[in-house]
Amino acid sequence: MKFLPAPDYSLDDIVFEGRHQAYGAYALRKAYPQHVLKDTTYMFAAVGLFITVAHVSHLLFSDPLPATRPQNNVIRMETVVLPKVEERIIQQPITKHTTKLVPAGATKRFVTNRIVPDAVPVKDNMPDQTLLTEAEPGLKDALGEINNGATPAVDLSGSLGNSDAAGSENEIRDFVEKMPEFPGGMKQMYEFIRQNLRYPHEASRLGLEGLVVVTFVVDKAGQISDIKVIKDVGGGTAEEAIRVIRSMKPWQPGRQNGQPVSVRFTLPLRFSLSS
Repeated sequence: MKFLPAPDYSLDDIVFEGRHQAYGAYALRKAYPQHVLKDTTYMFAAVGLFITVAHVSHLLFSDPLPATRPQNNVIRMETVVLPKVEERIIQQPITKHTTKLVPAGATKRFVTNRIVPDAVPVKDNMPDQTLLTEAEPGLKDALGEINNGATPAVDLSGSLGNSDAAGSENEIRDFVEKMPEFPGGMKQMYEFIRQNLRYPHEASRLGLEGLVVVTFVVDKAGQISDIKVIKDVGGGTAEEAIRVIRSMKPWQPGRQNGQPVSVRFTLPLRFSLSS
């Protein structure tokens, strides 16, 4: 079997087989390699001519640089000795610290809030009731925690007068032989105040705190009446103190010579914001 070599056909011959090949697209595709070679030659010739002209013009028309001799500058280093500076020791002045004694009434201790009675002895001659508005009755530390940080310091000694003074049956006294008592005693009264006293929102928002002094009368039947506020710090503290006192149960009435009598009490309540 004899193999014959295949004719050497290009892609153009295959595409334009059986078509007109004298001119047109076939002629352009055939002459494309010659056109590329010619254009590349012209481009390199132009670039080379431009570089040659630029170099020759630089050599012919530019001024030659003057010949300069290198200068050898010798830098000499000199050792500089700085004078010693005497160190001065500055003595700090001795200040004497003086301790100022702050009175107990101006201090505030943030401790566990409690309610405790003042240990006030019963005397025949007691200060006038109007002095309670200027003083701060009650204790510096209180027992029990009151909601929202209110800490009432309670003084149940009352405003006391002359025990020998005689009056009518309806007279309101400041001091008698047997003072009125809250049902269950002092401890129950402290617990009642602790559970019922609320710090007013307005006073808490404004940061108001201090002593609210309230007076009231325990009549012959033990009922509380004639509640008055003689010292207030504002923010609703007076209204809150009146509300708590008004909500108390009837007391055991005071007695003078074995007979029930009406007695006026002065009750200080301290409102303080806890830290």
